[in-house]
Amino acid sequence: MAIVISGSRPAGDQGALPWIVQGVGYVFAVLAAVELILPAEHPAGADRKLGGVILVAVAALVLLDVFGASGADGANIGAGFLRLVCLVVIVAVAARLLTTTLASGRRR
Repeated sequence: MAIVISGSRPAGDQGALPWIVQGVGYVFAVLAAVELILPAEHPAGADRKLGGVILVAVAALVLLDVFGASGADGANIGAGFLRLVCLVVIVAVAARLLTTTLASGRRR
């Protein structure tokens, strides 16, 4: 979403909105990871591991943002690839949790 907002504005006038949207997304991802990691009524080891995977992926994304994936030197293809891998990992974890939830709902 931050990329869509950023791409719809002139390069010299990005403003703070893309960073705010991206920050909110990171906060929600961290909250979801913490929810998976915290002990639950029926603890599942797989959910705790998935929460850890999300935390690592979000930490990598935040570090990429803090240390500038594309600074004054131009684009950094390695940082862009790492960002893509982290986003794919987060989507894969979300898909796995969704399919697990749907499968457990059908068994009831």
